[in-house]
Parts: sequence; structure tokens; C-alpha cells
Amino acid sequence: MAHKPLTMQTPEAALMKGLWWANLVTFGVLSAGAFIVADWRSGLSVVVGGLIALLNYRLLQRTICRTLLPREKKGVLSRYLTKYYLRFLATAVVLFFLVRQGLVEPLGLLVGLSVVVVTIFAWGARQAFKLRKEAF
Repeated sequence: MAHKPLTMQTPEAALMKGLWWANLVTFGVLSAGAFIVADWRSGLSVVVGGLIALLNYRLLQRTICRTLLPREKKGVLSRYLTKYYLRFLATAVVLFFLVRQGLVEPLGLLVGLSVVVVTIFAWGARQAFKLRKEAF
């Protein structure tokens, strides 16, 4: 019996799409909030950090999908790890350059970089609340 190839047309794919949209909403709220409560430079720093976080999230998602659904089996893990560490190094270099040159404020950058973490934390809290509600 021939097995069907794996695809990302699953509930997990819907979850990833939902998290992506939630990331965009979080990014918008944090960015708008930063421009409202702080000066333009801080707001811009939040935007830059958020864009870096969103780009890294998207690239990691793409790499994981390609790793989990490989067309070939040989060397998949080593390629995944290589891409991960290269992306990590590139991000570190960009962040160092931005802060060292004074192009962004570190606190605003950190807030922006937290977009994905805040979204996943909020999603986890929502799931826990739903489970608790179902239990009682």
C-alpha cells in the first residue's frame, strides 16, 4: 500500500496561520502603543525589532516545514541546523550593528523583538483558559 506524502494541510497548518496573523496584530498594537507613549525614535526601534522578530519567525517556520516534509531524507537535520545557526549569527550581527551605531534604542528594540514571545504566551494562556473552562 502506497503512503500519501505528508502535507501541511492539517490543523497544525491552521494553527501556524493563526499565530502568524496574531503576530501581526501584536506587532501593530505594540508599534502603535510605542508611538503613542514614547518618542518617534523609540517607536521606530519597536518597529525594527518587530520586523526582525517576524522575519525570523517566518524563516524558522519555513525551515521547519521543509525539514519535517523532506523530499529527500539524507542530510536534512544538518542542513536545518546550519540554516538555523547562520540565521542566528546574521540576526546577532544586525542587532549589534543597529545598537552599536545608535540607529535604534535598545529598550524599544527589545520590545519589538518580543512580538512573537508575547503572541505565543497569549495563545498559551488562552488555551489554558479554554481547557480550564472545559474542565469545570
